[in-house]
Amino acid sequence: MTGVPGGILDGVRVLELAQNAAIPHCGRLLAGLGADVVKVEPPDGDAMRGLAQLGPNESKAYAVINPGKRSIAVDLGAPEAGEILDALFRWADVAIVAFKGPDLARFGIGWDHARTVNPRLVHLTHTPFGPEGPDADQGGYDALVQGRSGVGFVMNRSAGGVPQPTRPAVNDFGTGMLSAFAVLAGLRHRDRTGEGQRIDTSLLGTAISLGTAVLGRFEATDPEVLDQFADDLAAMRAAGVDFDTQREAYEDRVQAGQGAFRLYFRHYRTADGLISVAGLSAGLFAKFHEVTGLPDVDRSDHTAPAFQAVVDAAEELFTTRTTAEWIAVLREAGYPCSPYHLPYEALDDEQVRANDFVVDLDHPVFGRYTTTGMPVRFEKAPSGVAGPSPTLAADTAEVLVEAGLTAERVAELAAAGVVVDGSGARS
Repeated sequence: MTGVPGGILDGVRVLELAQNAAIPHCGRLLAGLGADVVKVEPPDGDAMRGLAQLGPNESKAYAVINPGKRSIAVDLGAPEAGEILDALFRWADVAIVAFKGPDLARFGIGWDHARTVNPRLVHLTHTPFGPEGPDADQGGYDALVQGRSGVGFVMNRSAGGVPQPTRPAVNDFGTGMLSAFAVLAGLRHRDRTGEGQRIDTSLLGTAISLGTAVLGRFEATDPEVLDQFADDLAAMRAAGVDFDTQREAYEDRVQAGQGAFRLYFRHYRTADGLISVAGLSAGLFAKFHEVTGLPDVDRSDHTAPAFQAVVDAAEELFTTRTTAEWIAVLREAGYPCSPYHLPYEALDDEQVRANDFVVDLDHPVFGRYTTTGMPVRFEKAPSGVAGPSPTLAADTAEVLVEAGLTAERVAELAAAGVVVDGSGARS
């Protein structure tokens, strides 16, 4: 068994049919709440096992995405796979599935089939672009929906004059969180009605939701501005203007409140590194000017020379003290601020450690590693990371016997190459 003992989902059995990041992150979170999460991998393992490898079938990418689970390996294309999947559907309370639409029917893992085996099953179906529309059956990854959602235009960095995909893959891991939320709602519905159901999540839906603050159109004010900007953007692109200039023009002319983001809500270079500051109210604006001694300025026109002069002065001023010195004076005044870390520095941040936002785990193959913990805490029940990522197929025999197959039948399936029994890899 996996999952955190005594967690809110203790006793809930989750079948994970997914690779890469989005839905495996959902499984990770459910395991952190106590669920027993069984990950079904192909015989050669999840694709993440091949990224940043630490040895055969082990990698950094897989280890950080999949702690606290059990692993079984099944050839879904084998004729005997249906027997195994049906047993697992009967065993499970929840199935979290991330396959292209045509493959759901091909492998017999979609809700239409699963419901005939277990009508109480909560079946989450994940697709890149959503279950309806012309691209419903297309495969896809985070980078595609960054561009398609429009949110990438705001958040992507650039190189060579074109945007580069944002890392970490915010839509993958955001989808994992939204999917875990959806599973909990599905379980609540089943508790009330006794019925299972299909739940749909998607990368594109996540991207659009994460873009709430920058995606919107108001008919009273926006059409004329947007029409004019579209014409100017076409001209810029025809002239070969680089991406950063295009985005700056968009922010200056279309996005509201850019003055605050240019001066009060941003990162500054300091004498020894970087600092993040974040104030978005009139009271905090006043505190910023009080601490820095910089003159207040009309924020309604952030393109005006007078506003830019104050921004330039602020950038110069922040380089005169260290990050720690600025944090001390800003916090004394009550202005929100924080250090700006490199990724490896964040792992040792005192605040991060105090809340178990990162944890240290011991893996039987490659030893100790640090990864993210649970982002939520409950007063009445534990949450956390139950253990390291599983070795490939370490739990095949154990899980399939729990699901109702005999040990002899599991041995036959392993001999036929339908499943992989990697229990000998555990130590």
